[in-house]
Amino acid sequence: MAEESDQGEKTEEPTQRKLEKAREEGQFLRSQDTSIAVLLISVAAILYFFGSTAGGRYIDLMHRALEFDESIIFSPELILVVFSDLSLQSLIVISPILGVTLILAFLAAYSIGGIGFSFKAFLPKFSKLNPITGLGRMFGSRGLIELIKSIAKLVLIASVITAIIYSVYDRVFFLNLLSPKLAVESGLDILTLGILLVTLTLLCIAAIDLPYQVITFRNKLKMTRKELRDEFKETEGRPEVRAKIRERQRQVAMNQMMHAISDADVVVTNPSHFAVALAYEPGSEKAPIVLAKGTDFIAATIKIKASENVVPIFEAPYLARALYFTTDLQKEIPVPLYRAVAEVIAYVYKLAEIQKDSEKPVRPKVEVPETMLFDDLGNLEIRA
Repeated sequence: MAEESDQGEKTEEPTQRKLEKAREEGQFLRSQDTSIAVLLISVAAILYFFGSTAGGRYIDLMHRALEFDESIIFSPELILVVFSDLSLQSLIVISPILGVTLILAFLAAYSIGGIGFSFKAFLPKFSKLNPITGLGRMFGSRGLIELIKSIAKLVLIASVITAIIYSVYDRVFFLNLLSPKLAVESGLDILTLGILLVTLTLLCIAAIDLPYQVITFRNKLKMTRKELRDEFKETEGRPEVRAKIRERQRQVAMNQMMHAISDADVVVTNPSHFAVALAYEPGSEKAPIVLAKGTDFIAATIKIKASENVVPIFEAPYLARALYFTTDLQKEIPVPLYRAVAEVIAYVYKLAEIQKDSEKPVRPKVEVPETMLFDDLGNLEIRA
């Protein structure tokens, strides 16, 4: 029972990959009421600012279209020229409305759920031809909510339009008494007012519809735990593949570390369980850094590589463990170990210098601070 629930219930939030796949399939978050409200606002704004100018130009175009031109009787081919010119002029007049409306339509869609193009959205889906599935969508909870929304919009918009008509009733019936230009300007004012009031109604609906669409869209894309595990396996790879990748990465890192031993100044050992290769640049303000480190087999390999590259090996058990447990690769040694490491490097440099002489420098007795005394497991040793 628990396994069936785990596979059937969509309780997990959609992953980024799930959202990307939804976009590839043409599924975008949309709020039709919000888009319509934005478009109506743009149309009302353009009519408010450019309505009078556009109305006057349309009156002039109507005059040209209804004028009788004798030349057309003798040259019928001029009809096409006049018609084309009138159409072009009409398009120029309404171009601000068309242009701004188109731009705002894209901006509204982009701000809500983004814009994309998907060939998959054009492909036929035979599941949509299933009458049982269609009835389920019509009479399901979503269909009921959409029906309630449509009825609410119809009632609100009808109420607003009725109130507008009642308030401007006298002005509308007196438009025929005005001059054509003044009648057009007054009519556009009435139309702009009506669109704005209707838009305010749609904005109220959109304020409810947009959060609802967001929640519905996210719930639709929610995933079961099984889908989440399958996607993780698909994107991250199966456990055995990841293990092979990690093994390969370890091999590459190991090869790089072993290659870096040739640049080391000294290898500090435990003597057999731990080995840490250090490098120091004389005159530099930086502390010595760890080029390589390891235990057991890796420690033995480090010592072999050091011998092959004539890198001195210095046995200091506590210092080797302290360096191993406190410093990562390619990192500077911690401050408490400065003195101990400095004594080792100074001794190594003296060894290199006295190869021509007979004297051998005294091997330093390296002391490590009590806060750096580790055992083989990395635990601090407590001394009485």
